[in-house]
Amino acid sequence: ARATSMCLALLLAAAESSLPLERLGTHAMLEVLDAPFDALNSTDRVLGALRAAAASGNLTVLGEHVHAFPVMGVSVLLLLSESHLSAHTWPERGYAAVDLFTCGPPSSLPCGEHRPARREIPGDWRCPDDRSVPAGSSAGGGLAGAVEAVLEGLGATGARLLWLERGLPPPPGERGAAPEKGEL
Repeated sequence: ARATSMCLALLLAAAESSLPLERLGTHAMLEVLDAPFDALNSTDRVLGALRAAAASGNLTVLGEHVHAFPVMGVSVLLLLSESHLSAHTWPERGYAAVDLFTCGPPSSLPCGEHRPARREIPGDWRCPDDRSVPAGSSAGGGLAGAVEAVLEGLGATGARLLWLERGLPPPPGERGAAPEKGEL
């Protein structure tokens, strides 16, 4: 968990740097909270939620991989033409970590890039500035529709969402001043 937090912090620091990016995709990290044990321990249910997410997001599934752990928990991966969707569950905690990455057009997600959103279901997304964004207001395909489909498919009663644009910095001759030592 600590390594994941450090990786996420480095990723966000790089993403928030002043260098413009050639956008290549959108990466959404969804934490599913308070979902039923049976849903999170079922390969069929988790696979079904990711399939529904792909369909809702108008995404093209190229392949699937499913693994049930011996005691409890599952990992599911959908390989997409646009990139991937994955879920890893901890049924005993009511928790799933879901990763959604697509190289399709930009998707309108709650609260804005780099701003964590939280949600109690039913209810709206809440932003760090206490703004409320109605759930489903950004639905209609793309990652927003995929996020909603995962939450519904797993029966979650809460969620946290963080998203950012991914891409390449400009070529070295177009970057401007080099970052200070220690900066990303």
